[in-house]
Amino acid sequence: MFVMTADSVELGRLPDVRMSFHLMGLHIREVGSRWTYPSHEHPMYELHWMIEGDMQMDVEGQIYDQKKGDLLFIRPGIIHSCKSAGSHGFTYFCVHFSVADPALSKELERNQATCYEAPSPLVKELAPFLTDLCNLATENRSRSLSAAKSMKMYAAVFELLGTLVEQLLQTDNVVLTKKELLAGRIAENIEDSIRSSLLHGQMVDSERTFVQDIAESLKLSPSQVNRIFQQVYGKAPRKYMSEVLLSEAQRLLLQTDLSIDHIAMLLGYKTSAHFSRQFKRWTAMTPSGFRSSAERECPNQR
Repeated sequence: MFVMTADSVELGRLPDVRMSFHLMGLHIREVGSRWTYPSHEHPMYELHWMIEGDMQMDVEGQIYDQKKGDLLFIRPGIIHSCKSAGSHGFTYFCVHFSVADPALSKELERNQATCYEAPSPLVKELAPFLTDLCNLATENRSRSLSAAKSMKMYAAVFELLGTLVEQLLQTDNVVLTKKELLAGRIAENIEDSIRSSLLHGQMVDSERTFVQDIAESLKLSPSQVNRIFQQVYGKAPRKYMSEVLLSEAQRLLLQTDLSIDHIAMLLGYKTSAHFSRQFKRWTAMTPSGFRSSAERECPNQR
């Protein structure tokens, strides 16, 4: 049995990492000079990296001439189409992803630029991780990956997302106001309190107590907590709490083989029926339907 002695000193700590993300359509492709792709949209973010040749992308009526090394960052729900712009076709690498993490999604929406040229700091920082994913895609001809290569893919994706957010912030020259910093701390408190509660299978039931505890920790009044968070995040703390809870539910459904009953218990619901009703209000799908749909789309995700 391990016993921690009283003379130990903690020198630092990183927060727990729990993130549910969906990767789809990671592929490298070579196309001819007459190749086109019709107008479409999708509910995922898209990174479109040009490896060789020239392409023309129409993003909601704005034309971008994408050349070797250029990167397009297309957000969910944006209508776009593309076609070859050179006489010899082109080669590109494409990543589609979604992230069930409200804080990360908010950072991805800070900067609304679409095209980043090859010499830009953002592309230079992302290039090593895009290259790693390109190499993995080139080596793999099937829809499945070995456990080792799956871990390498996850590592490259986490590095890619972290660097993307970091560079978007720097590109936008974001200087956080005191209000934004406070809202960020409120969000962190929400996430910490929920995940701490989940460890014990207990949900935060009282919004008043929940907001009061955060207010006391930050030396604010509950009304200040609600007002500041609403102004910065555009939603009430309670709404954000529901989004984080949904993220945890999706993570457990996608990344574990736990039963629905077990997941409901971990999330603090008294019955799996209560959990299923709440999950359906959030997503218009039952937990089992959500899991089955994900398994059909990505059979090797877990």
